[in-house]
Amino acid sequence: MAVSEMEPAAGPVPGPVAKPGQGLGAGLVPPEPPSDGVTEIRLHGVGGTSPQSMVGDLPLQQVGGDAIAGFYRRPDAEGRHIEAYSWGGLTSRSGTRVLWLLLLPFLLANLAGWMFPPQMLRRPRVFAVYRAAIRWAALAVTLNAVLFLTWIPIDYLGYQCGGRAECVKSWPLYGFGLQFGFVQDHPGRRILIAAAVPLLAIAIMLVLSRRTLGRYESVRPPARGPLPSADPARSAAALTAGLAHPDFWNGRRATSRLGMAHLAAAVAMLAALIAHTVRSTVNVEQRPLASAALVLSGLVLAGVVVALVAETEKRWPEKLAVAMLAVAVAALALSAVFAWTQPAVAFTEGELPGMGQAVNLTNMAVAGTLALVLVTVLAGTAVTPAGWLLTAATLGAVVLALWVTDVAEYPGVRVAAVLVLIVGLALAGQAARRGYDRFRWAAPFVVMALAAGVLNVFMLGSLIRVADTVGAIHYSETDYLVPPQEPVVAVFQVIRPFAPYLALLPGAIAVVFLLWQGVLIWRAASGPATEQTRQAYLVREQAAAPTPGSPAAWVASTVSDPAVGNPAVHDWLRVRSWAQTVAAWRRLAQAPLDLDLLLTGIVVAGVFLVGSMQLDDGATGGAPPWLIGLGTTLAAALPLFLIVLLRSGWNDLTKRKAIGVLWDVGTFWPRSYHPFAPPSYAERAVPELQRRIWWLRDNGGKVLLTAHSQGSVLAVAALAQPDRRSPDDQVSLVTFGSPVYKLYNWGFPAYFNQDMLNHLRVERWENLYYLTDYIGGPLGAATCHDVETPDPPTSTFRYGEPVPRVGSHTGYWDDPALWKAVGQAAALLAARRPEPPRE
Repeated sequence: MAVSEMEPAAGPVPGPVAKPGQGLGAGLVPPEPPSDGVTEIRLHGVGGTSPQSMVGDLPLQQVGGDAIAGFYRRPDAEGRHIEAYSWGGLTSRSGTRVLWLLLLPFLLANLAGWMFPPQMLRRPRVFAVYRAAIRWAALAVTLNAVLFLTWIPIDYLGYQCGGRAECVKSWPLYGFGLQFGFVQDHPGRRILIAAAVPLLAIAIMLVLSRRTLGRYESVRPPARGPLPSADPARSAAALTAGLAHPDFWNGRRATSRLGMAHLAAAVAMLAALIAHTVRSTVNVEQRPLASAALVLSGLVLAGVVVALVAETEKRWPEKLAVAMLAVAVAALALSAVFAWTQPAVAFTEGELPGMGQAVNLTNMAVAGTLALVLVTVLAGTAVTPAGWLLTAATLGAVVLALWVTDVAEYPGVRVAAVLVLIVGLALAGQAARRGYDRFRWAAPFVVMALAAGVLNVFMLGSLIRVADTVGAIHYSETDYLVPPQEPVVAVFQVIRPFAPYLALLPGAIAVVFLLWQGVLIWRAASGPATEQTRQAYLVREQAAAPTPGSPAAWVASTVSDPAVGNPAVHDWLRVRSWAQTVAAWRRLAQAPLDLDLLLTGIVVAGVFLVGSMQLDDGATGGAPPWLIGLGTTLAAALPLFLIVLLRSGWNDLTKRKAIGVLWDVGTFWPRSYHPFAPPSYAERAVPELQRRIWWLRDNGGKVLLTAHSQGSVLAVAALAQPDRRSPDDQVSLVTFGSPVYKLYNWGFPAYFNQDMLNHLRVERWENLYYLTDYIGGPLGAATCHDVETPDPPTSTFRYGEPVPRVGSHTGYWDDPALWKAVGQAAALLAARRPEPPRE
């Protein structure tokens, strides 16, 4: 097949570039650079590393892609072409991308769907029920967000503040027209005007989803022969072949359908809230309009539930989603007419009528779908004895803590019960870790519950802060013995017991987790691990040959210096703590595998908190006002604080890498469970990398992929699809600091597992890792040669210079062992008999 028949790359592709050292010649367009021989393509990890950092500060020429993600070539070296694939523009190069943090609950909801156990793929019916449960839970998160986005403006601004002239004058509501009599005296009109806020948010989500759909999901993977007339209808989530399926990264049609369904549900939710609250407030005229709007909204939600779970090549699910959006718009129009035409009604103190029922129904939907997720996960999991132990311990601890809270009447019992619960969970988790290297317990449920929890924490905090800004909050009629000077704003009584714990409880659990990890690191640095580290480096020193031309008098050692073994000797070289530092870093490298305990602890504590509040039966609790204010302020300010923190660190490459680790893991997966999650950069990066490999193959070239960190995940994903590669290409792979098994098998075992890695077709695969690396580790695949590389590379140094430092996850680029391995892989690949390019 001719190269010209290949599908073109997405975005503007630069014209031909000059061969290194070659001028423009007679024309203004440089000739095409050579593609034969071995081409090394370097892939960076998180943080958007620049091409200059990957290949050296040399003249670079772009040979593929565009300004967002492209391939850059430097002058040839050591008999091979060297290129850098810079994909950081898809994730972190623009500082405005930190605003995607506002969609964190949707990101977690989408991430939860990919974390199921691999056994579920072998049980199609259970897997289908699981996908339905996850998508319905993700829809519940969307509806929960719409509830809060509607609740806050229509209740506290439109209804309560808008009904008082003094409140309207003291708050910037004149732009909404609430000061006019034909609006202020009509609660239905005030509610309708305030509903412009959630409607604007829904419109923004529509624009964002459509723009990102065209920028990411619209990049088609490479293919030989004529391109298909339509994108595949089945989402990546329904493909039991996993990453090997040719359509895994071709999700435009499926994501569009899911987005249309969520959009229809959001509009229907808004229409139902307007109609129900106005009817509950006025309840005088034209009730059939409200009833019709509610019936249509219910019909939309039923249709969306069906459209979300349908996985078929036929067009009816997409048509159903579009039809449901049209019906939702009709319901919104009916509710708007109903709200505007209601008569004037005297203002009544208190919460917006009807909102309580809406809140309860939404909470029931969230809780019900989460319970369904938990049941399907447990049903589809082959639970190990350690897993049964952790499950029993978790449930038993929750029940015991609830019982203690119920029978005791002391104010601090709830906090003490939470602490006991967390300690018990940590001990059970440690026991489970002894024979299990994956997420310990029900990962999809934990992460989906965390998505709902994060949303509720942020929004409840915002709700309290808005109400407090508008007026003086009261939770019951007896809150104020003396009427306050400012307008009283009523807030649901049930919120008060939750308010102190919104941000303080997760923060306390995080502090306990960090202290626990600190103790483990301190024990490693002061225990036998330090002596084992010193002995290992001592053996390397004895085995290493003396460096020619370097007198021994100039060389110092961090493990054999007299000060190390004899405390009486003055440690003027500061080498006594060096082995302790290395041992501490090695223990720190294991800490990310305990993050599931932190997440599970927060979720279990949240479940316990909700249960204990129900046992209170509406009691106000004894939390002082300052504690409520502190908790809600932290909860409301946390998203803004994170955005400011991320934005301030975005220009610092080191900080950006640390920030981007979890974010890049979260946005790697297609939006097959929640369409409003931040877009998947892999939807574009993987096909572009496949296309470049195929181009080089068809022009007589061989490819060596040198991939660091998250770049190794992209490389593996690109090579895992046989149908998206030339059947006779020659590709070798060198990975370093790779989280493919350590983190991705830990969190996504159905997709990154030994079976998938063993079927990867490569000429040679070498994986370098440090024991001090908190991200990367060994792969253990039959197709891969794992190389444990010392970090620091040596224990010796020259007098007057610093002791060898720990490189951890970022030190590979400066390690001579890496470039030695890359050079050997390139030489072996070049020695193989080349295949002629296809015509």
